[in-house]
Amino acid sequence: MSIDVEPIHAQAFFRVDGKGLFTEILVFDYLDKENFYYKILEDEERYVDEMMRLSTVMNEFLEEEKIIINNRRVEAKVTIVNLEFRGAPELPTIIYIIEFSGELVNGLNVYECYYEEGVAEYDYEIYWIFPEDTEIVKVDISGEHEILNHRILISSVRRGEKYKGYEKIVFKLE
Repeated sequence: MSIDVEPIHAQAFFRVDGKGLFTEILVFDYLDKENFYYKILEDEERYVDEMMRLSTVMNEFLEEEKIIINNRRVEAKVTIVNLEFRGAPELPTIIYIIEFSGELVNGLNVYECYYEEGVAEYDYEIYWIFPEDTEIVKVDISGEHEILNHRILISSVRRGEKYKGYEKIVFKLE
């Protein structure tokens, strides 16, 4: 059975705590004209199998990324996958909670991520929220971005825009 769904939008929310835990909430919105995801809600076993499949696929993508925090490679893993709907059966949303940890220090810290470059198939935004005693010092990411209150980074990439497959955020912890 093939699943015919079209990704239409995505958002990622990163929350970094002062001890080095990075929590990402990754939200994908789809157009599902055949209501595949809505129909699997009727069968708990199919639902669980599909969430497991999605978790496995996302973990495979994460294994292809190279995440480095302060010159040490770290591994990201999916902890939860959930299915929701945006008001209609043909608008499913897949939500992933992903975690990874790195050793942070007082002073400058560097987050880097390497992944395959490409062209955005849909609009997406990324939000980074650092602890209150943090200042974002340098940002090298695709798309447009802005820094709010010294510790919140918002970036956006629009459909058809090229992304370079590299991110770097330098931040200072007090």
